[in-house]
Amino acid sequence: MRRFWPLLVFIVMLVVIWLRPELNQMTAEVQNKSNYQRIISLSPSITETVYALGLGDKLIAVTDYCDYPVAAQDLPKVGGYTDTSLEAVVALQPDLVIMLKAQQKLRQQLESLGIQTHQVDNSQLLGIQAGIASIGQRTGSEKQANLMLDAIKQQIEQVQAKVNDLSSVATLVSIAHYVNDEQLDTVYVAGQHDFYNDLLKIAGGKNVYTGTHIMVPSVTAEGVIRMNPDVIIDVFPEADDHNSDMDQVKRQWQTLASVSAVQSGRVHIIQRDYASVPGPRVFKLLPEIAELLHPEINWADTETDD
Repeated sequence: MRRFWPLLVFIVMLVVIWLRPELNQMTAEVQNKSNYQRIISLSPSITETVYALGLGDKLIAVTDYCDYPVAAQDLPKVGGYTDTSLEAVVALQPDLVIMLKAQQKLRQQLESLGIQTHQVDNSQLLGIQAGIASIGQRTGSEKQANLMLDAIKQQIEQVQAKVNDLSSVATLVSIAHYVNDEQLDTVYVAGQHDFYNDLLKIAGGKNVYTGTHIMVPSVTAEGVIRMNPDVIIDVFPEADDHNSDMDQVKRQWQTLASVSAVQSGRVHIIQRDYASVPGPRVFKLLPEIAELLHPEINWADTETDD
């Protein structure tokens, strides 16, 4: 059984950095394109992207938490996001290490040893798309990257076309909270600077958390009551990735009886293996969230294939 890790890693990443990515910001390093044969990925989302670009046979190592696709589970591991082993990376003699933008110290260490690196930012949707484009360009996989980006664009446009004329739904997106208790205590929620907020806006929602100064905001049960969302979306990885009791989670939310979402039965739990990994598949959440927010719309013709 895989570990319940991604949401905590996501929180750490957003606390460390404040990034505003744009698709047209390709760094100078992209111009150093080579025929890389020994690539190391230092993030589950990067690993997913590398495989999606058809470069799985070039990947020689990943982090402890890279478990998608299945083939990644058999690769050598070099630690996690905050405890990457420099020695393990160097020993594998990679010709390219792809990492997150916040890992500046590790990048400097690798570059000083003559190991090429490439950094991406996946904190927001534009950054995820930019990462796909830049990795594709760096590795000579532009054609496959463009196909992926076209599919993502189509997914976004399909949802936007359905919700553009609808009123935005006041929504709280919960990304982590303690489960093994009767009462709901501190809840980490989507702020104004992450990919969940981006997905929510495209899907026809309005984030009830409006603060802009905290990258990963946390609220108490009383805070949820004050924000009074019409819809609550509680995000979990797939069932095999955590030990949380979903019935207990539902009971926790039911204790907030005065909240509109609870009164109307619009508390939704999403369990997906891609739900907390900001890679290419996270865009699959878009029609799922949109349908929860706007069930009155016919979503049968919306593209949701892999």
